Amino acid sequence: MNADQEHHRGLGRRRVLGAVIAGAVATGLAGCADGDTGVSSAEPADLPVVGALRNVKSFGAVGDGKADDTAAIGKAVASGEPGAVYLPAGTYRVTSWPEMPDHLSIVGDGGDLSLVLYEGSSTLISMAGKQRIRFDRMGIWVTHPKATALQLDGCFRCTFTGVVVRGGHTGDTYPDYLGQRGIVLSGNTGGTALIDCDINNFGVGIETSCIQNYLTSSKLATNHTGILGTGNDDNAGMAVTNSEFVSDTGANTTQYHVRVDGAANDWWFTNVWFEGADIALSIGRSGVGGPSQFGMVNCKVAARTRCIELDHCRQPYLANVIFDSDDRTAPEELRIDAGDCPEGTAVNLISSSSDTIAGSVFPSGWNVLGRGSFSPAPVSGTLVTQGGGVGQDAIQVRCTNGGVQAAVLSNGTWLSDDPNAGIVLKDAKGGYWRLVVTPDGRMTTDSLGSVRPR
Repeated sequence: MNADQEHHRGLGRRRVLGAVIAGAVATGLAGCADGDTGVSSAEPADLPVVGALRNVKSFGAVGDGKADDTAAIGKAVASGEPGAVYLPAGTYRVTSWPEMPDHLSIVGDGGDLSLVLYEGSSTLISMAGKQRIRFDRMGIWVTHPKATALQLDGCFRCTFTGVVVRGGHTGDTYPDYLGQRGIVLSGNTGGTALIDCDINNFGVGIETSCIQNYLTSSKLATNHTGILGTGNDDNAGMAVTNSEFVSDTGANTTQYHVRVDGAANDWWFTNVWFEGADIALSIGRSGVGGPSQFGMVNCKVAARTRCIELDHCRQPYLANVIFDSDDRTAPEELRIDAGDCPEGTAVNLISSSSDTIAGSVFPSGWNVLGRGSFSPAPVSGTLVTQGGGVGQDAIQVRCTNGGVQAAVLSNGTWLSDDPNAGIVLKDAKGGYWRLVVTPDGRMTTDSLGSVRPR
């Protein structure tokens, strides 16, 4: 089923539910809940779910931020088919979260309106082996320095849409909340979709040791580490699109926006904005391991100390990435470990501190297409060049000021434009000789010794 079909199907279901509610109004039952089922007569806008909508207030929830709503929410979840549990606008203080069946939806009125408050020290919502559970338009706030908001272990195709997850970390509270986690993905959890979500103020916003999960149109703000890929077992990976990682410029607020600390899987970033970290992205660990593939396309990366460090990675790909500074600092824009990241591709990288990223930044095995230059990795096979027409060289060798020193003409002629340079030959005993032409056209040689010219 495509997105349009799903939308119209959901719309049709909402119309049916609306008709049922209208019928209840006609019989004098408007605004009342069924005492047996707890089905709410209120319907949040654009509800993308099917089945009975169980209002937690029909089961005794108060939502004032003071009363303990744990039992009421548990009753709402346990009552009836999976369907949907509705959290009207309010603050729901809980001490734990109930076990949820597959395909359940938890729906609120907005990420900042329907808020679940947890003051405990463990994990609030712990899901293991679950399928297609959905959270929509709600917020979760954990206050204990060691708390975790959500953990998904061995779960598949769960979705978070318009969800705000918040902890207590800031530059002023550092280091008290470094142990807080926003969302933890473990046990081969896969296909998790985080859409239009905010994950803010945690020691680690998202911690993953799993293949492959997705973050889009979302924002991670003021986390000490935004996303941590961990496990060192070739497994952790994530795709991030159309999102932003931001923080303030305080020294203790954000160390990394993205950190992959060992052997991992695929990491992809497309149309992503980074600012406000000491190091924006730290990929792999030298001598330990890193991603099997890393790609960044159409990204803006700013930092205080270093924008991107590629310490261990196989064949990274960077394209249309602009580097910038935070707080008027002059960060190192790109650092690459030549030993553990020897090969890669860089296309149209844009420096904010100089004309272009210096060629010396890239190991010799990289293909680099920069501003007015191309630095390829070693060519394997036949290299073919062709002049553009009469008077245009097929190959040119230029000095640092742009002057041509040597060329291969379009007809194949070899040309040296420097009288102090030219063809160098090696004799049978290891000596080097340069061919020299005198002003009257005589050929002579100059001995260059036995050391290979550079």
